[in-house]
Amino acid sequence: MKHALLHNLRSLLNQLKQHRFYTAVCVVGTAVTIAFVMVVVMVYDFRTADVAPETRRSRVLYNYGTQCMRPDGTNVWGYRALGPTAFHAFFDSLPGVDELTWHSGLNKAVCSLPASSDRHSVLLRAVAANWFDFFRYDFVAGRPFTKAEYDAGRAAFEKADDEWRLVRNREDDVVRRFVVISERLAGQLFGGAAGAVGKQLLLDFQEARVVGVVRDVSSIFQTAYADVWEPFTLMNEEHLDPNLATAGLLGFRYAVLHLSPDTSPDEVRTEVNRRMEQLNKQGLEYILKDPRLYTHTDYTFFRDSSISASLVYVLLLLILLVVPAVGISGLVHAQMQSRLGEIAIRKAYGASNANIIGHLFAESLCTTLIGGVLGYALSCVLVVAGGTWLFGTGGVELEGILLGSDLLLRPSLFVAVLAACLVFNALSTLLPAWMAVHRNISYTLTGGE
Repeated sequence: MKHALLHNLRSLLNQLKQHRFYTAVCVVGTAVTIAFVMVVVMVYDFRTADVAPETRRSRVLYNYGTQCMRPDGTNVWGYRALGPTAFHAFFDSLPGVDELTWHSGLNKAVCSLPASSDRHSVLLRAVAANWFDFFRYDFVAGRPFTKAEYDAGRAAFEKADDEWRLVRNREDDVVRRFVVISERLAGQLFGGAAGAVGKQLLLDFQEARVVGVVRDVSSIFQTAYADVWEPFTLMNEEHLDPNLATAGLLGFRYAVLHLSPDTSPDEVRTEVNRRMEQLNKQGLEYILKDPRLYTHTDYTFFRDSSISASLVYVLLLLILLVVPAVGISGLVHAQMQSRLGEIAIRKAYGASNANIIGHLFAESLCTTLIGGVLGYALSCVLVVAGGTWLFGTGGVELEGILLGSDLLLRPSLFVAVLAACLVFNALSTLLPAWMAVHRNISYTLTGGE
């Protein structure tokens, strides 16, 4: 059995060497095709798969904007984050929701060390107390902020010159602002994660203390990504517009809801709309409309559109596979014509059509797999080089796209490469091979005379 396998392998390699031009063209054509197919697969996979830190994507709903206006349709605020009044009315004890968290979105900030003139532009996200339980971050040093540290944000404000400023408590000299930072920022400021914990830095020239450092999060994770995470209490929401102007209907809270397995997104949307109508009947100065709740796929692709992202990607993959396969199959058919004599002789010696097709299929599969490996490598280069263009939405393009080996080298992607190779090989080879083996032996051997 082993000797027969080695013999077949040597025979296969000899056949490829005898047809070097055909082999080279097929490998290059397959590599380019697989590269573009894999770029599509990678974009969809990176954006939708349950990958740390966003391990709950398949069961998550995002509330990303609700419209606010007066009952007569004037003073429209547009689509904004919710304030505490509407947030609690919509989402407290919401049936079908296992867990709820929220954040403020990304905001630019300037970061530096107290005694340094070096300034670093960072993206800051204010998050709820359970944020680091809801998402799966990898802490390389320190820990998330505690409840006491989270609550300390409420005491971090001192009124001065009619402005609300983040300051230290001047009586006991205790820092009221605690933050978690990325490993990259820890390296820039403190030389590494271990040296960052417990140290102080300046965020927009206000003091903060680092309590934890997380492994860098790729910016393709639109919700989990940031350079700095701080307690949401530091937003000072109670004293700022639009919370004040709308009696708590609008504010800074973007909700993230994890649904239970037996709950559909439409059920949650229906209940939230019912609660919104109840809130609107309370006679407040403003009312709310259209509390947008997106699944992760809807939130990521074609937001606010009726287009199905899954259907679009399937059709795109079919086009990328079928069109090049038709061209390659023409080349395969032409190459088969030059081997009709060989095929006829095999049939004359008793080889079955299935055996001949299997041999031809194996030859083509070998070139396709080589092209597939090269194509996968090329797709990684294209995705890394064009990451900002491919993934840059929702503000993450500001910092570029980070793609590590944990994202590029995933088993699901290797399976996708293999599946694409098999489909491409079947489309481009089976029909020409079938046509070749069904030619008349005598007609082939006599040259058609």
